[in-house]
Amino acid sequence: MKATIEEKVTPAAPEVMTLKNFRTNNADIENFYRFLHDNGIRREAGMMIEYAMDKLKKARKGKRAAKTLQ
Repeated sequence: MKATIEEKVTPAAPEVMTLKNFRTNNADIENFYRFLHDNGIRREAGMMIEYAMDKLKKARKGKRAAKTLQ
């Protein structure tokens, strides 16, 4: 008789979440959008993302301007 050994796959430890690897995890994106839709906060979430993106753009511009002055 042959005994079969079943290997159990354990999920890997979560890595640090960045924009690039967040996009690759579809389950996280789906859960996020489901949360927004179920709670009726789609408009507020859009406003928060727009605000954050504006802050990032301004910070990037400031860094670029400082580098060129040197």
